[in-house]
Amino acid sequence: MVHQIWENHPEIQRGLEQVKRIMLTEMKMIHPAVREKIVEYMEAPGKYLRSGLCLLFAQAVDGEMRPEKLYFAAYVEVLHLATLIHDDVIDEADVRRGIRAAHRQFSNRIAIYAGDYLMAYAARLLAKGIRMQGLEQQETTAVNEKLIEGILAGELSQLMNQFNPQMTMKQYLKQIQGKTAFLFGIACQLGALQSTGRIRKTHQAFQAGRSFGMAFQLRDDLIDYHLTLQESGKPALQDIQNGIYTAPLLFAMEEDSSIRQDLAAIIESSQWDAIDYLLGKMNQTRAKDRTEQLMRAYLAKMEKYISFVETKPGVEMDWQWLVRKILNWSAQS
Repeated sequence: MVHQIWENHPEIQRGLEQVKRIMLTEMKMIHPAVREKIVEYMEAPGKYLRSGLCLLFAQAVDGEMRPEKLYFAAYVEVLHLATLIHDDVIDEADVRRGIRAAHRQFSNRIAIYAGDYLMAYAARLLAKGIRMQGLEQQETTAVNEKLIEGILAGELSQLMNQFNPQMTMKQYLKQIQGKTAFLFGIACQLGALQSTGRIRKTHQAFQAGRSFGMAFQLRDDLIDYHLTLQESGKPALQDIQNGIYTAPLLFAMEEDSSIRQDLAAIIESSQWDAIDYLLGKMNQTRAKDRTEQLMRAYLAKMEKYISFVETKPGVEMDWQWLVRKILNWSAQS
């Protein structure tokens, strides 16, 4: 079952059902227990937001849901799942999408190799889509290398900045560009790719997706801190304890230098009970408002870039509802 977020877009919803079918049926031989776990992940509820964006752009550019675009959408979704499995190992998470995390069911090593397998599998799906599109195979290497490098650079940046109270907003934005936004950008770029063109001709679609991905991450930052204020132990508190500092905290530290000093003291002493006091001081700054303003700025950038994407004559890209959804999510925070 595809997430209800797409219920008002039946063409996209049907396309995503086909994407899921491709993901499940194109897997080669793999250990039965690992395969069963991967299938469990794929069958678990998920928004399929990245693959849905790929199909949204494909529909606007092609005027139809072409088979190769389904493979492109499957590529970004499988690659996203690979990063989630790796993330869960690093974060020592217990649950993902409502199911037991792979590293908890098996081991860290098996989970890492399962994620690596999915990265290789994703590249094969992309290659098949490129062949169906009638493009040169070098396009596969160009797309996959750019994306993998971007994702890994973002992940490494996050790890290198872990427990760094001197981290800056500039560093954070560069970090989430690779960790989150690049995959959104590639999803939209592949959706807009035409058989008569090359990847570089879809730069505006990439920038639109990247801008959306930045806004999406900032929206998550806002919601995390909202949940922390409602219930103890929600994600934001855990992020701080894991040494992961997101936009609201970074903006707060810019406005009130004592928050940065308090954070450094908490890290040194491991007195995590003091985090509630830290969050109270954050609420006295404009950190949340500034995070939402930045999120809206990225959504405005998305709108600008989308206006330059060449769509099929007579076809308009229905994306405003997605922006409204993002704004509603942030408003809940």
